[in-house]
Amino acid sequence: MPSFYDIIAQLTSTPLPDGERIRLLNDFAYHFGWTPSDSLDISNVGEFANAHLVVEHGLQNTAVISFLRKRFADLVFEEKRRLLNVSYNNLVDWHIQIEPDQIIYVFNRADPARIVATHRVSRDELDNLRSTAFEQVSGKRQNPNLPALDDALIDTISYWKRYLSSELNGSVSNKELSALFNAIIFVRAVEDNFRRIYFASTTEPVPAQALLEDHHSPHTIQSVLRDRIFRTLARFGQNEVPQYLVNQDLLRTFDNLDRQTITGLFRDFYRIKYARPYEYDFSIMSKHALSRIYERYTNVLRIVPVESEQGVFFPPLPEETRNKAYGSVYTPEFIARFFARYLREQMPPLAFRRLSSFDPAIGSGIFLRTLLELQCDPTQGKLTTELIESAFENVIGLDIDPNACQAALLSLSLLHLVLANHLPSNLNVYAEEAIKFYEEHSNLRETRGVVVANPPFVSLETQTDAMRVRLAEFMANDASGRIDLYLAFLKIGLEMLKPGGYGLFILPHNFLIGENASGMRRVLSDKAWIRCLVDLSTIRVFEETDTYIILLIFQKRIDLQPAPAATIVKCQELVGKALQDVVEGHMTETKYYSIYSVDQETFASRHWIIAHPSEVAIRRKLESSPTMDAFLEIKQGFISGKDKVFIVGADKLPKGERKIFAPFLPDREMSPYAVPERTSHYFFYPFIEGRRIEEVELRERFPQTWRYLLAHKMELESRPPVRRKQLLWWQPERPRLPQNMMRPKIISPHLVVMPRFSLDVKGKYAISRSPLLYPKEVLVEGDAQEVGAENDLLRYFLAVLNSTVCFRYIAEHSTRYGSGYIMLEPRTLAKTPVPDPSLVPPTTMRRLLSLVDKRVTSTGSDNIALEKELDESITELYGLSLEEQQSLTL
Repeated sequence: MPSFYDIIAQLTSTPLPDGERIRLLNDFAYHFGWTPSDSLDISNVGEFANAHLVVEHGLQNTAVISFLRKRFADLVFEEKRRLLNVSYNNLVDWHIQIEPDQIIYVFNRADPARIVATHRVSRDELDNLRSTAFEQVSGKRQNPNLPALDDALIDTISYWKRYLSSELNGSVSNKELSALFNAIIFVRAVEDNFRRIYFASTTEPVPAQALLEDHHSPHTIQSVLRDRIFRTLARFGQNEVPQYLVNQDLLRTFDNLDRQTITGLFRDFYRIKYARPYEYDFSIMSKHALSRIYERYTNVLRIVPVESEQGVFFPPLPEETRNKAYGSVYTPEFIARFFARYLREQMPPLAFRRLSSFDPAIGSGIFLRTLLELQCDPTQGKLTTELIESAFENVIGLDIDPNACQAALLSLSLLHLVLANHLPSNLNVYAEEAIKFYEEHSNLRETRGVVVANPPFVSLETQTDAMRVRLAEFMANDASGRIDLYLAFLKIGLEMLKPGGYGLFILPHNFLIGENASGMRRVLSDKAWIRCLVDLSTIRVFEETDTYIILLIFQKRIDLQPAPAATIVKCQELVGKALQDVVEGHMTETKYYSIYSVDQETFASRHWIIAHPSEVAIRRKLESSPTMDAFLEIKQGFISGKDKVFIVGADKLPKGERKIFAPFLPDREMSPYAVPERTSHYFFYPFIEGRRIEEVELRERFPQTWRYLLAHKMELESRPPVRRKQLLWWQPERPRLPQNMMRPKIISPHLVVMPRFSLDVKGKYAISRSPLLYPKEVLVEGDAQEVGAENDLLRYFLAVLNSTVCFRYIAEHSTRYGSGYIMLEPRTLAKTPVPDPSLVPPTTMRRLLSLVDKRVTSTGSDNIALEKELDESITELYGLSLEEQQSLTL
């Protein structure tokens, strides 16, 4: 049996037959702990490189490993450029060169390319070949001076979209621009793919930069731009191209562009002007990198004209803004790879390759494309043309955005071209609204083996009236209240799956706890098994949005089969490594993430709060206590409907009319325990001594305020409740009654990272939208003791709400927002378990209230010690030991 070193010796010696090369690459990956994602056959470096392997380290950190027959140090500049072009065009920052006696780690996003580490290799020294050695090297921070390939290409497209819009006087549509770039990318991919295949079979020169050839034919019927595109396609054997790839009608918009502009445009899709010395190689990009590029390309921004100033010789290029009309965001590639890898591990190889797949929100096609890449991966066994054709025929994708569908069609077509060397005869990608398609294609229900999606998150506020009605009708009893659009996609996905099929979804974290999603949680637990739930709510996965997410994988139930355990992942850092552990079936605990299993009964409860097994007993202790609504009324502050009018600075208060303005305390000025002595803002509050004033009294007694409101009448009348005649134009929408707001109370900001509950003991402040709490009347009856009893209860619950134990429970049951914030809502606070104050021994209560009084009046370093003592006291009242409290995690 050959040694492990013999694998290296063979891969770095003479050229190898395809079957032998792939076998050796797989042996190398297996023995040295690498996760291969592809084997690359790059013809133009074949004279000095034997094989190339794309590898992953935790799904996020990738590298290209090249096995060289010639020393890297001996390569001339052009050879190094061609070699590193392989990794750069694969969107991979690391290129690892393996020679018979050494391994070289090169960071390719530097000019010149940076050799970060070099290690010896021999029969007795093989550890440097292991993937763990790459982890140490790649962990050293690099400072790139070149952009990543997707940034470079997107910047090029962005520039030319703005330039051409300006050149054509703003008369070009986004649809026409998208058609242009689709055509250019398609032609470039055809050209580079032809060159890759032709180069391997002949030594004759191959045409280079064919789009730049301009024959200046006076008999050319088509425009210069269209003529070059179709002549180049014909030159490389593509005479009949589907209109969805090259739409000649849309390209006519560019018929009048001058030759210089056209040449400059085409040239920028050969050279990488933002990352010289690299060049685009679309035959490489088409296999992996385009799945990332197209996800950004579909959002590559819509044109927004800018008014030019008079006297400017060169008008400015239009600005850009993201189009969020459909709730779409960039999907990180590592999530798509995780979903595809997870599926592959759940079924036999042939069944995986013949999967029937569906994406109801296809976008650029990143999920289906990544799945197809893995289904058609030659490193995972024999791949035939029939298997490739079958995999592509089994795909269905939808998107309401036609431009997204065009990008998906182009992306999948180019992948098919690279894999099978010809375009697909048909692709089932449709510009359709998902609910409409589902209702019109009942024959497709229960036919899909997998449904995968990052559905649009479109909340009630941003839906049209028609969409709200349609959603409510479609969801029926499976959702209620403020129905988000993603719930409809989830329902469609479940119904499209056949028994045993898998649903893989990116969902907002609020799906686990939101009341509007309770119906779909119930349906899922009844009809499916939850196979994997990844909580990424402490990580900002999407840079474009503040929504925090989970990854949900479920399997439609199969009759008579036992329920499998569900894998739960709670991750704070190292997402890629955590997901790789899930794929490999590891249950593990690290300081960055934990992976464990729970039974399906866990998902039978109304809310899906998934506790670690070590926390279950603690949760039971907490939930044996009464809930907060047994003791406190929990309300919300005012909602004015136009804060910039109704909230004024202290210096703008109408003189002598302070009586109808309440001191306003903004969220940002709230701090734990104590409220500030004064505020700089006031809220127009049309109440006097507890009664609401009428318009006549307002005009007569407060003329300055009335004139101020009249000055803003147009703004105030534009509010929906006023237009619906539900509100007088000058009134705040929901000012809250004085007996509910202007009274002794506990208050808190609406969005918090840490507990910031404070005591407004005099009831002097009005607050906006944020929660406020005060004792139930039944608990403070009796005139003589009423004030004292209310004050004691407020101080007691002030300590409870600011405690670590209570706040952690609140956070786990709350919706998460950007930068780790959670939203405090009355219904969440109401059902939070709290120690019953009537069961607290008098001496303990006196000591606790004394500590609260000290904390309310203390400043500086004393706060830390007092809060620690208060925390320990509340922990004991909950019946938890200090060790149990420390084991709780958010």
